[in-house]
Amino acid sequence: MSRRHPALGRDRLFDLVDDVVVELGSRTARALLMVVAVGLSSGSLLASVGISMSAGQQIEADIAASTLDVVTAQVVPPTTAAAAVVADDTGPGRIVTILPEDTDERVARHDLVDAAGRRLDVSGSATAEVTRTAVRPDPATAGARAAVTPVVGVSAGYLDAARAQVSTDMQWLLDTDEDVVLLGRGAARALDVPLTGNLTGVQVWLNGEPQDVVGLVSGGTGGLEDAVLLPYRRGLELVGNDREAAVLVRTLPGAGAPVADVLAVTLRPDAPERLDISRVASVDTLRTGVATQLDRLAAWMGTVLTALTILLIANSMVVAVTARTAEIGLRRALGFSRGRVAQVFLAEGSLIGLLGGLVGSAFAAGSVVLICLANGWSVLLSPWLVVLGPVVGAGVGLAASMYPASRAARISPALAVRSD
Repeated sequence: MSRRHPALGRDRLFDLVDDVVVELGSRTARALLMVVAVGLSSGSLLASVGISMSAGQQIEADIAASTLDVVTAQVVPPTTAAAAVVADDTGPGRIVTILPEDTDERVARHDLVDAAGRRLDVSGSATAEVTRTAVRPDPATAGARAAVTPVVGVSAGYLDAARAQVSTDMQWLLDTDEDVVLLGRGAARALDVPLTGNLTGVQVWLNGEPQDVVGLVSGGTGGLEDAVLLPYRRGLELVGNDREAAVLVRTLPGAGAPVADVLAVTLRPDAPERLDISRVASVDTLRTGVATQLDRLAAWMGTVLTALTILLIANSMVVAVTARTAEIGLRRALGFSRGRVAQVFLAEGSLIGLLGGLVGSAFAAGSVVLICLANGWSVLLSPWLVVLGPVVGAGVGLAASMYPASRAARISPALAVRSD
């Protein structure tokens, strides 16, 4: 049984490569046009995918940043019967609470939480009259003054969650039960407390008891600029219960929904129904939908461009087959089989596609970078996009050359030789 010598296979491969190079070199303009066509199609496909990925990442970041990052938990008002029980249990020195003592710490342990703290509005629930001096003014003045200086008990974490600024570093005193207050700038003006200078020795009186002013508060949410802020424990002592208390949670961008889902269980695992959690709409479905639509758009654009390129190259190579009919007939007369004739055109198409794919990779990478920079996006360029360019190009070239190669292989040698 005869065996084909390995050298014969190598010679045929070298002859095939030589034929393809000579043919492309003799028709340089046509070859360059087809390389550019493949480069533009494969590059546009890869660029559309890359731009879609970068745009999707930017849209997800924008959606996440636009979602609410604040969650609140409020104590559910008790029923009539429960309120009567609470009233019976509440007495001198007895405090009834729904929120645990370590509320701030429990919430802050969550990885998606930036800051958290408690708030209890004292005014309206207990007597809380704030004056600038120990001498109480007349009732008319006191009433007006009390109306513009609400008293609120807060923890230190609440100011962080509310994004309030404190003029000193004494915010931590709000987690103690010391006789201190922080004044909102509006409340300080109402109480004639200076807004500049050292606050050492400055006091206000709460229900006739002196309170050291340890800082001024500006900004933030919840009307803090017009309030007198007590340590949360002091406010709880004045009210006697936390039925009007609330927990403010500041989450990381886009994390409002997942934090809201677990907040009640985190605070009261034994009775989560005792807390009313603000609802934060989840945008996960929207983000997934946007990413899916962008991927579909990129896929359809790439498919159309690739199909047009395949038709363009196939048409060009069919014309080339017609122009080279005599050459094909001569090859067949010299002993070339149908398969070897087809191999020449398949190799030409693959080589053109491979070169076009390299051009496409460079085009895609440059397009993605330039478009992202022009729009201020973060560039997301996956290495596989660059590597995939030559593969896509070679595939396009091979697919486009299949029909021309099949047509060339079916040409009759006798008719081909007489065609000129």
